[in-house]
Amino acid sequence: MTLLEKSVRNLADALEALESKLEDRLDDLSASSDALAAAKRQALAARKQTDHASRGIAAAISDLKSILADEEDGKRGANEPG
Repeated sequence: MTLLEKSVRNLADALEALESKLEDRLDDLSASSDALAAAKRQALAARKQTDHASRGIAAAISDLKSILADEEDGKRGANEPG
């Protein structure tokens, strides 16, 4: 796993922890059920967006690795006597 992938995973984990803390805090403050539901929806939406972004970044990294590998193979082939 690359540093970028680890960073994205850490971000997703941090958002999940934030969601949990938010739920706990709202419970502690005896927030209204409407406010709690809205906060939960927002936290869930943030988690889904982060998950989607992390998958997109992972796919982009994979594509870049393939492109770089293909370029390296091409360079090796060009340098070999024909």
